[in-house]
Amino acid sequence: MAAVSIQLYTLRDQLSSDRDATLAAVAAMGVDEVEPFGIENFDWLPEALAAVGLKAGSAHAGLLADPEKVLAAAKALGVGTVFQPFFEPDKWLSADGIRELADGLNAQVDRFAEAGLKIGYHNHDWEFKAPEVDGVAAYDYFISLLDPRIVLEVDTYWAAAGGRDVVALLATYGDRITHLHIKDGPLEPARSGAANVVLGKGLMDIPPILDASPNRTWVCEFDYAVVDPIEEVRQSIAYLKER
Repeated sequence: MAAVSIQLYTLRDQLSSDRDATLAAVAAMGVDEVEPFGIENFDWLPEALAAVGLKAGSAHAGLLADPEKVLAAAKALGVGTVFQPFFEPDKWLSADGIRELADGLNAQVDRFAEAGLKIGYHNHDWEFKAPEVDGVAAYDYFISLLDPRIVLEVDTYWAAAGGRDVVALLATYGDRITHLHIKDGPLEPARSGAANVVLGKGLMDIPPILDASPNRTWVCEFDYAVVDPIEEVRQSIAYLKER
C-alpha cells in the first residue's frame, strides 16, 4: 500500500513564519511521513518533527555539494532515501553534462549504502526537453549511466510538462522508481511561476498514475500555492488518502 507524504518545500513560507503551527497542521492531515528539503541546513528538523509525531521518510538535499553534511543530517532524521533535487538545466544539454551528474551520484552510493541509506534523483521538466544523446532521450541516457542502486523520484507533473507519458515511464523503470511527486496545475514550464492547484482540479490525469503505483510513496507537492497553502495541501492529502 502506498505511503502518503508531503514535500515540506510546499509550505516553506509558513515554516519560516510559524514552524511549530505549520508542522502541527501537517500532522493533523494524517500523512504517513514527510519529505523535508535542504536537510543539511536545518538542524532543528529532527526535534521539531518528533514534537508533533511526524517522521521523515525521504528528503531532498545537495548530495553533490556536501555529501558528508547531508549524510549526517539524513542519519539524524532517520530517513531511508535522499534525493538530489535537481541538476542545472544547462548541464542537460550535453552528454558531458549528463555524465557529470551521473558520475557525481555514483561516487556517493557506497558511502550512503554503508549507512543503510539509498540515494536518488528527482526530475523537473528540462530533463525531458533536453536533446537526445546518440538517439536516446536525455533522461534515459542519464539512467543508463547510473549505478543500479540509485533510485528515482519521478515528479509526475514535470515529466508530463516535459512531454513524457508518465504511466509508460513508470512501467519502463518499475521498482527503480520508489517515490512520486504528485501535483496538479496548468502544466506550464518549471520556471514559469505558474501556481499549482488542489489535486484533481488541474490538467493532470492523476488516477492512472496512482493506479500504476500501489507500492510507491506518493509525495504531495506544490511548487507555488497562492490561495491558501495549508488548506490546498489538506485537500490534496485527502485526495490521495481516498485512493
